[in-house]
This record gives sequence, C-alpha cells and structure tokens, in this order.
Amino acid sequence: MTTDANPSLSQALTKFVAAKKDKRGMKLDHRELSRFVAWCGRERSVIELTPSEVANYAQHVGLGGLESAQRLNPVKAFLGFWKDEGWIPNGLAAHLRIPRASTKRVGSAYREERSSQLTQEGYDRLVTQLEVLKEDRVNVVEDIRRAMEDKDFRENAPLEAAKERQGFTESRIRELEAAITHAQILARKASRPSQRAVVGAKVTLEYVDTGKKVMYTLVDVREADASSGKISTVSPVGLALLNRFVGEEVTVNVPKGTLRYLIKAINT
Repeated sequence: MTTDANPSLSQALTKFVAAKKDKRGMKLDHRELSRFVAWCGRERSVIELTPSEVANYAQHVGLGGLESAQRLNPVKAFLGFWKDEGWIPNGLAAHLRIPRASTKRVGSAYREERSSQLTQEGYDRLVTQLEVLKEDRVNVVEDIRRAMEDKDFRENAPLEAAKERQGFTESRIRELEAAITHAQILARKASRPSQRAVVGAKVTLEYVDTGKKVMYTLVDVREADASSGKISTVSPVGLALLNRFVGEEVTVNVPKGTLRYLIKAINT
C-alpha cells in the first residue's frame, strides 16, 4: 500500500516534476525519468526499490558510453529527491555508477536460471524491462550506423561503445525472454498456515541463542530484497530454509559465523 509518506514510483515522479518545474534552469528529461519508472515498476512503492535494481539500470544505460551515461543525471536527481523528502532512509543515487566491465563480464552478472516462480508483480516487472530493452535495440542499431560513418575504425570509440551496448542488450533480451517463457506465476491467495517452507512462504524464525524472532519471505532470486525481508532461495539462509518444516532447527553458515534458527511458523 502506498501513502504520502511512501508513494509509488509514479506518484513520486509526479511530485518531483511539480517540485522542479518552477525552478529556472532546471531541465528534466521526462522521457528518461518515465523509462526509469517503467523499468522498476510504476506501482511499486519507493521503499521497495533496491540498490541492486538501481545499479542494474545504470549498467543498462551506461554501456552506451558517455553520451548515454548522461541520461542518468535526471534519474540521480530524482533519487536524491526521494532522500530529501524522507521517503527512503538511505540514498540510492550513489548506485547509479557507470559500468566499467566488458560485455562478457556484464553478461555473466545477468545470467538467469531456466525456470522460476514469480509473483505477478515480479513477472510484470520482467515484461516491462523486456519491452524497454527491445525499444533500445532499435536505438543501438542506429547508433552503430552513425558510428560506422566514421571510416577510421581503429580509434572509433563511439562504435566500440555502441557494439558493447548491443551485446549487452541482446544478451539481456535473450535472458529475459527465457525467464518469462519458463516462469511459473504464484497464485494470489489468502495467507494460511503451512508445514513446509516453499517459494512464496513467509517463515517466522527464532534465534536459538537469543530468542529474538525474525520473519522472511522466500522468493526467486529476481525478487530478492533483504531490506523488506524477501530473501532468495539461493541465498545461504533461503537455501537452508527451503522445504524445511515447522519445529525444525536450522543451522546456517555465513561469513560472520554460524546462525541457528528454530522455525516457529510458516504461512503460504
């Protein structure tokens, strides 16, 4: 649920534009802001956006080189506005960094599994990202055409950047198409007690050593967001909880040591 203190991305965009329109010399790239909002999900609340999603968008845009990277400037201002308004506790603009990795390395960062279980919101987000990338595919081809008009290919940085971005775009399109094709959408239903922890389940845990309780929701890696308690089933804790039962004690080895949980309740 969104509120004035926790607006959706589309509501935040409306307020940002209204706040900046009267400032002289303040130029907003409305198209780029709209693309960013569509990429992340228009109806999601601002508090749900994660640093990794912001970094992924920066990679998507920044591979076009310096000219394309300048498209991130209005998005940085937009994210800074969220912090100024008190909607988010920590700034996200710092995560809009220009990628320095090669196409091969960037592509590996986006490697997807062949199947996944997603909420309807997560599925819709992947579809939107695919639509944005297919639009960019046309722009990249045009960038390559213009760059090739320079016959000196030996030091043609724009051509190299455009081809790198094309490689990333095509790779990501294939990955998203495969993820969407093989996705299983989790049915929405009223929460009810369950004995076994599965994808989509809310698991209440008790630390064996302290008695402190915590609740996690098990989700696909594409929807993981630790800040809101959504943990991936391939993370150390998520993997240890998957298919376990109420009353079981679970031991998880993490870099800082060993965690011991008692599963108190499971709701699906």
